[in-house]
Amino acid sequence: MARKQTKNETSLSNADVDGNVDKIREILFGGQMRDYEQRFSDLEKRLTKNIEQLSTNFEKRLDRLDNYAKREIDKLAEQVKNERKARTEDGRKGTKEVKELGQQVESWYAELEDHVESETRGLRTLLQEYNDELSGIVQENYDQLSKNIDNEARNIADAKLGRDDLAALFTEFGLRLKKDFKLPDA
Repeated sequence: MARKQTKNETSLSNADVDGNVDKIREILFGGQMRDYEQRFSDLEKRLTKNIEQLSTNFEKRLDRLDNYAKREIDKLAEQVKNERKARTEDGRKGTKEVKELGQQVESWYAELEDHVESETRGLRTLLQEYNDELSGIVQENYDQLSKNIDNEARNIADAKLGRDDLAALFTEFGLRLKKDFKLPDA
């Protein structure tokens, strides 16, 4: 009967030890793991917010630039239209004047087309420069965010305890609790 009580006491003490090990693990590392999870969550929220802001700013700038270009092109088209109307009405005044005016209108029209074409090229170049500049800004922000993420990941990796070290610590701890661990002679 004494043997049965000893076995029951041993199994109860093993269950208590296992429960105590879980409590110790939670006390030692539970706060850190929750802190890491919170830091990762906060970092992800910040990154998402920054990317959304960059995208919104980029879209706004591109829309403004597109609207400006459309207005300028519409103005130039309206000017061409008005110039054509004015020249056509002047051309109807006389045969001699019509020939001279026709030649002059064609000349002006060619110049105007050249001007519109050069203005259009200039606007396209300006649009491309803005696009390149905005793309550069987005790339710089992306690179900076990537560096920040890498730094945060390195900081977290440096601060956390390795699995092998943790396993060795718990193994030694368990063996000491069981009194199966033999310390080397000093």
